[in-house]
Amino acid sequence: MVKKIFTYLLLFLLGFFGYKGLSIAYNSFFNKASNQIKEDLSVNLKGNKKNLSGLVYSAVGAFEHTDAIKAFKVEVRKLGIVNNWNLRFSNDPNLFNDKDLKKFDVIIWNNSTGNTLNKTQMNSFENYIENGGGYVGIHGAGDDSKDWKWYYEVLLKAKFTHHPNMEYQFQNGTLEKKCTTSFTNCQNLPSRWEREDEWYVFEESPRKKGSNVIYNLIEKNLVMTRLKDNVITDSTMDEDHPIVWTNCVGKGKAFYSAMGHKGKYFLEPLHMDLIKSGIIWASDKSTKCN
Repeated sequence: MVKKIFTYLLLFLLGFFGYKGLSIAYNSFFNKASNQIKEDLSVNLKGNKKNLSGLVYSAVGAFEHTDAIKAFKVEVRKLGIVNNWNLRFSNDPNLFNDKDLKKFDVIIWNNSTGNTLNKTQMNSFENYIENGGGYVGIHGAGDDSKDWKWYYEVLLKAKFTHHPNMEYQFQNGTLEKKCTTSFTNCQNLPSRWEREDEWYVFEESPRKKGSNVIYNLIEKNLVMTRLKDNVITDSTMDEDHPIVWTNCVGKGKAFYSAMGHKGKYFLEPLHMDLIKSGIIWASDKSTKCN
């Protein structure tokens, strides 16, 4: 009986210490392998070169497109992750100085309205663009709430007058593609595009000042009238009504889209694909602006 108990005890001890030894060896091997994978992954991530560096600026000094600003931040962040962009999100106007702006290939004005920069900061941004920087403006960034002559006459080459109000503020419109192959991804954009938005109206077409139009809005069947304080304002653009266009500003590039009033508009894959194309085009210093 004692001999039998001793035998069971011996087998138990051999099994326990054998398993423990095997477990230690197993964990040691796979921990090393796991650590090696982490190290390799870290090296690969550090070794990846960022395709572009951009500042997403959403400061508001006038009308606030709250939902649109939030939605765009989410969607452009996704684009940044997928395309390996280095994006910084900040509303700090102090970044608009000669030193900090040089860190970015493109400055994206995400529905930024009103006067958010002082004169010195405005001058730094002007110098940045004129010397090869990139600009992307979204919807409200092109309204008339800024007291900044250069911004409208040189950068945008257009001055907002109004958008339809009351029941006609948001309408389904048809866009016609007008871009040339010099614009990023132009050949893959649809020739006609039907979508809803708050359609901006400008004093005159920026095409008259040398802008390259990407999409033109067909005004036919749309109401372009605003009624405010018993004053009627209508569109004088007619058939020449650009909604998305590009400009060459000194050595720099500017892309502007008047679309994007509602947050849900940035959930449209085609809309974000167009903005992606604008960001790539505006940030690309290797190709001339034309």
